[in-house]
Amino acid sequence: MDPWAEAVNDYEVTVEPGAAGEADLLDSDNDWWLVACMDWPRDRWIGYVQGYWKAATVIVERVASTGRDQDYLVYPFLMCWRHYVELQLKTLILLAATYLHKPCDLPKTHKIDHLWRVARPLIEHSYPGEPTTDLDNIERILLQLHSFDPTSEHFRYPILKNGSATLTSLGRVHMRRFHLAMESVAGLLDGAETGIRVLIDQRNEYEAAMYDLYGSPDGSH
Repeated sequence: MDPWAEAVNDYEVTVEPGAAGEADLLDSDNDWWLVACMDWPRDRWIGYVQGYWKAATVIVERVASTGRDQDYLVYPFLMCWRHYVELQLKTLILLAATYLHKPCDLPKTHKIDHLWRVARPLIEHSYPGEPTTDLDNIERILLQLHSFDPTSEHFRYPILKNGSATLTSLGRVHMRRFHLAMESVAGLLDGAETGIRVLIDQRNEYEAAMYDLYGSPDGSH
């Protein structure tokens, strides 16, 4: 048996009900590959954005491989996708505003439709002259997602604060088809983010070179 399978078997055997009295949330153990590093230097937005995307993928793959628990796992699955979108749009707003030298007051909202209305023009200005077909398709899917959960409560709770039921218009979800639609959106948004990061790096390199040559970032004397 390979070490990973052995470790998984050990984990499943040793975790027993009633062990909470001896447990500590920051316990360590020999299976070091299960240690998540949250303290190494990086743009922390990346970990959050990619983490929720990957979590949605893990969930749908689990349901697809076992054919079980879809009626339970659908809720964290949907929540992961929705929260991914919220985080990805906020990341794009911050990056595009930085690239375009625009002031950025990050919207303090969970509403996907509002975040998209802020993010889309910033993306378009970052990539001037590009066709808008992909952005139109992203918008169509994101507004559909927003209609299911406009407040970031419907995928997380069975009732709202006023006691009314959530997800009254969403009876059934084909998880694989939902995932494929969201993956197409995620791929495009991720590509837009990567491209803007490259543009920022290129501009910073140019400005640094101009400063070295002329003493100013734009090459003026």
